[in-house]
Amino acid sequence: MLLILAVFFLFAGGPVPGVNEAHYLAKAKHFWNPDWCPGDHFLSSEDGHAVFFWDFGWLTLFFPLPATAWLGRVLIWLLLAWGWQRVSYGCIPCRLLAVLTAALFVCLTHYAHFAGEWVVGGVEAKGFAFACLLFGLGYLVRDQWTPAWLFVGVATAFHVLVGGWSLCGILFVSLVHRGIGRTCQSWRPILVAVLFAVPGIWPAIQLTDVATPEQIGAANEIYVFERLSHHLVFHRIFYSHGGIFAWRFGALLLGWICCAWFFRRNGQVQRLYALVAAAVAIALIGILVDQLTLWHRAVAAFWLRFYWFRLSDVMVPLGVAIGAGLWWHTVRLNRHLLGQGLLLLLLLVAGTGLAARALARRTEYRPAAAMQADAALPDRMSSARERYADWVRVCQWIRTNTRPGARFLTPLRQQTFKWYAHRSEVATRKDVPQNARSLLQWHQRMEFVTNFQRRRGEPGALPDLLAQAVPYGITHIVIDRPLDRGGIPLARIYPLGVQRNRHFFVYRVMPR
Repeated sequence: MLLILAVFFLFAGGPVPGVNEAHYLAKAKHFWNPDWCPGDHFLSSEDGHAVFFWDFGWLTLFFPLPATAWLGRVLIWLLLAWGWQRVSYGCIPCRLLAVLTAALFVCLTHYAHFAGEWVVGGVEAKGFAFACLLFGLGYLVRDQWTPAWLFVGVATAFHVLVGGWSLCGILFVSLVHRGIGRTCQSWRPILVAVLFAVPGIWPAIQLTDVATPEQIGAANEIYVFERLSHHLVFHRIFYSHGGIFAWRFGALLLGWICCAWFFRRNGQVQRLYALVAAAVAIALIGILVDQLTLWHRAVAAFWLRFYWFRLSDVMVPLGVAIGAGLWWHTVRLNRHLLGQGLLLLLLLVAGTGLAARALARRTEYRPAAAMQADAALPDRMSSARERYADWVRVCQWIRTNTRPGARFLTPLRQQTFKWYAHRSEVATRKDVPQNARSLLQWHQRMEFVTNFQRRRGEPGALPDLLAQAVPYGITHIVIDRPLDRGGIPLARIYPLGVQRNRHFFVYRVMPR
């Protein structure tokens, strides 16, 4: 298990915050301490992952955010490693081979995904949900249905979509392998699983209970088509990046079909592969919904928000990784030369994938959250590092020299202001609220932030922009200095004197 943990560290052990860690852990910290970043629009919005915040967020009361992130990573990775070992050993009677299949799994999810899903990464609710799913799969391949149901119910409590689709998939597996009668006989564990899932389902239902149908429809369109189409909308994903996402996932799917045929008489693997088939079926329904609603935007937005491709992005790589490991284990004795060649190929694929990830972190030492918001070409890496260092520097100055209740208008190309500065901000693209009314307000705020960045250098535009800013209670503005066309006529408070910052200015709008 520790070797699998080492694989996960090699794959995802970059500096904090990860892509979603600044988003999730800031919300968790505010959940337990509302006086932290008071009045921040995103942090004050409804919580869609209450179980995660209750079970893990309390650590932010005792540890700083970076330490909390690393504690969470180690905990989630340990649970994932334990769960993966159970799944792999349940299908392949060789404990050491679980290390290789784990390496294959994380590489395949990263390099051959369709809709951008991942399992091993930073701290967020779905990490715990996927760990519970793996434990459930470990029982599923052993034909132990009661604990399988219960673990997937807990997964749903942590993340309603990860666990919810998994519950649907396991129901399909039970119907296929056990029939309707035996499935109905399991009504007690199924009922308990649903009860376990309620703490995850109920907050999701409440996200729309105070909104009108018009608000819900508008929020769905923003969520699906403007913010998360790269995860949700099939035709946009299919044609993005020259279709490479579709082609590589199609190749992976073909590999899984070959594995399913080759191991069609293996009971443990077939139960697992039935869940893979269910995940693919869910994705096919998502494709059908996408195509049938091409000219019905509101209907499409309502249905496509359910992440139809999330489970297949995980289960197909999982099926191929287990199948590849089992194939080697099957042929290694009777066909020695083929076994050696296959083992070398699997080691090459896994080793190359892990080495590429480690090399990328060595080349680009910025945290993933910084890279996502402010991507840099290879020939601009040095300037990107300098910009990141200046960003941390200005945030640390703000944290030390401004009042806790200050509210900032921040640059567009960032998503870590609250992480470093511990101050509230108007809006950032990453921090999308979950409930409909707050999402519409977020969209309005982002329009203001974008408009301010675009027009602030226009003669006579600033008074109008500041008048628009009044409802947001802005006390300070952080300006992206390379885009600062001659400055703005406000009191600059940083940098002054011996202070140096090539990339960011801070202006005071009003005292607070």
